[in-house]
Amino acid sequence: MDSTSSQPTPVSPGIQRLMSQSNRIRIGLFAFFVLFSVTWLGGWVFSLFVGLIFLMSFQELNGIFRAKNIQPSQVIVLTTGILMLLAASFGRTHFFLPILTLGILAGFIRLLFRHPRASIHDIGATFLAIFYVGFLPMHFILLRNLGTPPGDISFNPIKDAGFGYMLLTFLVITSSDVGSYYAGKLFGKTLLYPEVSPKKTREGAFGGLLFGCFMGILFTQFQGLALPHAVILSLLVIIAAQLGDLFESLLKRDAGVKDSGKLLLGHGGLLDRMDSFIFSGVVSYYYIYWVILAQGMAQDIQPFLHSLNGLFNR
Repeated sequence: MDSTSSQPTPVSPGIQRLMSQSNRIRIGLFAFFVLFSVTWLGGWVFSLFVGLIFLMSFQELNGIFRAKNIQPSQVIVLTTGILMLLAASFGRTHFFLPILTLGILAGFIRLLFRHPRASIHDIGATFLAIFYVGFLPMHFILLRNLGTPPGDISFNPIKDAGFGYMLLTFLVITSSDVGSYYAGKLFGKTLLYPEVSPKKTREGAFGGLLFGCFMGILFTQFQGLALPHAVILSLLVIIAAQLGDLFESLLKRDAGVKDSGKLLLGHGGLLDRMDSFIFSGVVSYYYIYWVILAQGMAQDIQPFLHSLNGLFNR
């Protein structure tokens, strides 16, 4: 038998790209189904899902640290993150600062007496992990629970304002990612930040900004959100998403790794897909809570602004 007949037929680059794109679409659809389902259910189902994301994200982040021979305190990061998850799930946001403070102090003490001796990089990585994959993602729980009594595990998502806010945030981020990808493929010429991300272009970022903002405005017409709020919120979420993407690229580039993990079968790890969400969830929550709902810090600012207005009108 001819030895060449047993060799596999080479696959053209075009077919390889189509197969990769098809795999990306399947993974995206599956991720959307899971994300929509747990968001629909809300309550403790969503909180446990965020907790799982926290654990897996920290595992991948820890892998990036290990590539730099950095060893954060896993016990401190995990304990602090779980406590913040519980605080967010019960709506006890006033516990965030004490938990962070105690977590930082405990981190100092733990690393001070750890063997082998901890380095400055270990200390910094511990606190980065607490904020990056612990503190920031917990704001999605707060966002989902807007309008829901703390600890309520019943679900009626049609009447839940938080469900609508979550859908809006997800839609804007996903649309921005799609717009950036195709605008970059079609029109991309000028690199956005080559020192950190050598493939992203300004044209792609602008395309993502336009498409994400358009989809956000379109969605809010069914939600009853005022047009100025829809525009500002969409813009803030998209900018935060792109900055989050660049930040994770900075971590990987410094560590010399291509992907944060291998969870998504050739399309990187969980952090590679979640990086756009980490910053934008915080921005979405605080804009909605402070500006649209005029809650929290806005209640403290309003009397101050009224007093200034009365002072200048004398």
